[in-house]
Amino acid sequence: MSNIILIDENFRSFHTGYFPSDISALGEYHFNPPKGYTGIWYEPNKSTAWQGRKCWMIRECEGEHLLEQEMDLFSLPWFDDTIPMLVSGVKDWKGYTLRVELQALACRGFCGTVFGYSDSRHFHMFVLEAGKDAVLYRKSEDNLEELERTEYKYDCDHVNTMEVQLDRTAIRCRINESEIFTLMCYSCPPGRIALAASNPARFHTVRLEMKAEYYCNYISCKKAESERVHLKCREFPAPRLWKVINLKDFGSARSIRYGDLSGKGNTELLFIQSMPCLNSEDESMISCLTAVDMDGRVLWQIGEPCRENNTISRDLPVQIYDIDGDGLNEVIYCKDFNLIIADGRTGRTIKRIRTPESIFYERFTIFQNTTFSRIVGDSIRICDFSGAGRPSDILLKDRYNNLWVYDSCLRLIWHRSLNTGHFPFSLDINGDGREELMVGYSLLDSKGGTIWDIPDMTCHVDEIIIGRFDPGNEKMQIAMAAGEDGFLLADIDGRILVQEKIGHVQRISAANYIPELPGLEIAVVTFWRNTGIIVLFDCKGNRIHSREPGANGNIICPVNWTGDGRELMLYSASTRFGGLFDGYGDRMVAFPEDGHPDLCCDAVNLTGDEREELLAWDASSMYIYTQEDSLKQTSYTPQKYPLYNYSNYRGEYSFPAWRVPERHKNASDTL
Repeated sequence: MSNIILIDENFRSFHTGYFPSDISALGEYHFNPPKGYTGIWYEPNKSTAWQGRKCWMIRECEGEHLLEQEMDLFSLPWFDDTIPMLVSGVKDWKGYTLRVELQALACRGFCGTVFGYSDSRHFHMFVLEAGKDAVLYRKSEDNLEELERTEYKYDCDHVNTMEVQLDRTAIRCRINESEIFTLMCYSCPPGRIALAASNPARFHTVRLEMKAEYYCNYISCKKAESERVHLKCREFPAPRLWKVINLKDFGSARSIRYGDLSGKGNTELLFIQSMPCLNSEDESMISCLTAVDMDGRVLWQIGEPCRENNTISRDLPVQIYDIDGDGLNEVIYCKDFNLIIADGRTGRTIKRIRTPESIFYERFTIFQNTTFSRIVGDSIRICDFSGAGRPSDILLKDRYNNLWVYDSCLRLIWHRSLNTGHFPFSLDINGDGREELMVGYSLLDSKGGTIWDIPDMTCHVDEIIIGRFDPGNEKMQIAMAAGEDGFLLADIDGRILVQEKIGHVQRISAANYIPELPGLEIAVVTFWRNTGIIVLFDCKGNRIHSREPGANGNIICPVNWTGDGRELMLYSASTRFGGLFDGYGDRMVAFPEDGHPDLCCDAVNLTGDEREELLAWDASSMYIYTQEDSLKQTSYTPQKYPLYNYSNYRGEYSFPAWRVPERHKNASDTL
């Protein structure tokens, strides 16, 4: 039997122009695939060092279409180790031969083929380098290990055919049919393939063949895997469409809050539109607030709605909470340089003060909120620093450098300048009846004084969770998505227990994702540089597994879908990449192919049966799904992040708890 051709690419199916690419921050928590045709390829990496520039384009040359990587990374002032790549294939491929015709347009960096690709931090790479060498590398996290090197002179005027042949025990590398080197190994790495270049280069053709025996084994394993996952899926109810809401002109992307606005005990929705300040990537001012019920009826509106003001790549200072303790929720927000408390039933202003004056903080300069004399406001958190027995203090922060704390009457209590990160976490850690504040790498007491700092950190904290993840440790731990500082797990005294530098760690969640293991598992996902890698750790911070789905916008939110203690993880609302996944990385619940929007998603309990519904929306419409079955007698009611402290930068958690309902409640009764 002849070899099976799996890839035969000459780029004729592409139009000339830039390869579709997403280089914005939207993908941190929006499913935002590049607009346009991408064929069999996806781009895994993005870097701030590239200054927002695209890397790949399709060119026409003498009637042929060529793929060109046109960026010379070594000429950039802030070059890092992120490699421009385009990836294709399947993670289980092995026993193949990869041939790539390429031409280096500059002989400074490297260009070549990638194989055995697991994710953008784990792969093998056979490249032409610096005009004089052929090199075989192995990439593992931040380590780029040289396996083989030999002299091979090439120039920028000629096309070279690079070939990698994998069999059971050897990696054979050839250039223009000549054997360059053979690396013997215990087993060849399975994985996808990719094209990579750190200097301008052109790729003419890509061809991948697999030996028939390997292909038959791959098909057999794929079928067995599909059957295994299908059997598991039968244990989980499918989603049933419950509501479709027309968002008209007031819709927004992931700028939404949930709460009882009417005072009738129902959950209503608050959509928030905003406009950027001076084309800023870091500041945005609220332009419109629209409160609606679950049927889409507008309860009240502040500002002027405009569908064009729906996108967001940052936080917004809005919360729904009963700040005065009278049993009715208020809306607390910043608009037009005012900090406002409004009646949740009407939107009418109850109290307002001017936002704080901008303060330059020289110790942390990623972004200074000094465009205006007063701050726009970045996010709000409701805390209990006063010891009132319930949260009644308002924490307001700017983007990265300052935070202010007010009481329920908007009287300033204290202020601090420090590396704030994105969204602090407050909790009464020492049992004195007042909350402490984990903000960035610092733990503050209830008066704003520093208890401790984690030293020698270089980035900022994107998300924080504090809880008892490890049942063998009676004290709480602190889990952090710490950007370029990676995944951090610290004890309550600020000592680092685990630090895993696995790329720019953007989001984090903790839940009982694998019931067979003790404690809670911690999931993180990367963004920037090596984008979209999901890593799962056990309760002690040991890595369980990692995967790269090939799409951004994975919010990795824990979901109580069955009510029996098995937590699932929400990636996105995409029918191809999204859905609910178990702790082993298998998709248990898929979104139906019904035309629903997939830009944003969330999981919130809306029908009252303790389990959560799935929300999928964009600026135009929202689809809400509930379970197709009824709730069982014993319900799982985990402790979740309170709705009154919503943020696009909050670490999601689900701490196990159980309750036996007084009576069996069928979900259809509520619907």
